[in-house]
Amino acid sequence: MAIKIPGTRYAIKVERRLEIPRAIPALVSIVSAIAGILLGGIIFLAVGINPMEAYARIGRVVTDPEMLGNAIEVSIPIMFTSLALILPFRMAFYNIGGEGQFEIGAVVAMIPVIWYWAGFELPGPLYLPLMALLAFVAAGLWAMVPAFLRARWKVNEILVTLMMNFISLQIIWYLVSPGGPWNEANPAFRERYLAYLKEQGVSIIPGFKGTPVIPEVARMPTLPVIGINAGLILAIIIAIILWFLSTKTILGYEVRIVGESEKAAQYAGINYLKLVLLVMFISGGIAGLGGFVNLTADLLKLSPEIATPGYGYTGIISAWLSRLNPIAALFVSVFFGILTQSAYVMQQELRISHYVSVGFEGLIFILLVIGDFFVHYRVRIIKR
Repeated sequence: MAIKIPGTRYAIKVERRLEIPRAIPALVSIVSAIAGILLGGIIFLAVGINPMEAYARIGRVVTDPEMLGNAIEVSIPIMFTSLALILPFRMAFYNIGGEGQFEIGAVVAMIPVIWYWAGFELPGPLYLPLMALLAFVAAGLWAMVPAFLRARWKVNEILVTLMMNFISLQIIWYLVSPGGPWNEANPAFRERYLAYLKEQGVSIIPGFKGTPVIPEVARMPTLPVIGINAGLILAIIIAIILWFLSTKTILGYEVRIVGESEKAAQYAGINYLKLVLLVMFISGGIAGLGGFVNLTADLLKLSPEIATPGYGYTGIISAWLSRLNPIAALFVSVFFGILTQSAYVMQQELRISHYVSVGFEGLIFILLVIGDFFVHYRVRIIKR
């Protein structure tokens, strides 16, 4: 396709790339991220802030070890939700339900803690492994629902996974609201929980929208020296496993074939139903582990605020920006953690909303979509 340049003998010709150089996708992602931050200066100008002052805060987060550690801590849930989307996105199954799967993982991981406050104690070393297992399995099964509907009846997975995000959040509201079965003021564990609070210097149960806090025995440990929760190690292990599955196994090969052409895959004898159920079980399970880590390392109690940061939606942008590379997804997640931490610093020092980071994410995503055009097409100026 050629577009004439008025008043000249030249035209702009758009050609589809027959072969995509390996460096092009990574270059587009890097340029999209940098351009998104630079264009974010418009946001600062709109609220009357000097962009250079804002960018200085971002630079301080990167260079200050303590602030960078906080940013990595913030990025850990994003790592899980972005890693969770890599396999389904590779097979062109657009799982937009990472947010809901993240929340379901946190809900089910809370069950042993509820038992604890009700008087049923498990041996201390069992809590974290059991909570992680419950989170993985429950979120994986939750994710299999849209997979089955898509494979059996061609129901649009984008709509189903998106709507299930709202269902998972309503489940949390039901469980933890005042009068709910898991609310901290529930008589079933009131006596034991009140005794614990008195040890902490609190004489009454607040009765807010939330469960009792997670006891120390069920909290995620902190890595020595760096002071970051051990969920980081789990995310790195999952990224390595996903890389191996994607590049060295039959599962990864089948995922790539289905992503290129579902009909061709079926013609080749690949069982689409079996494959999509397995992939979504793994995907949902990884997102559920993110909910478990966020619950045991950061929130320390289940409440509707678990949905406030929008880790599942940020994970979508992170997965695309990493070009569905699990190792790159770890670094991209840290990048978004830095943006989020910088936004909190700007809120404190410049008095602007920390949701400015959401504006950055939106700009980056828009530029990433635009940049995808240049991944698959090249633009040349030719003589007419």
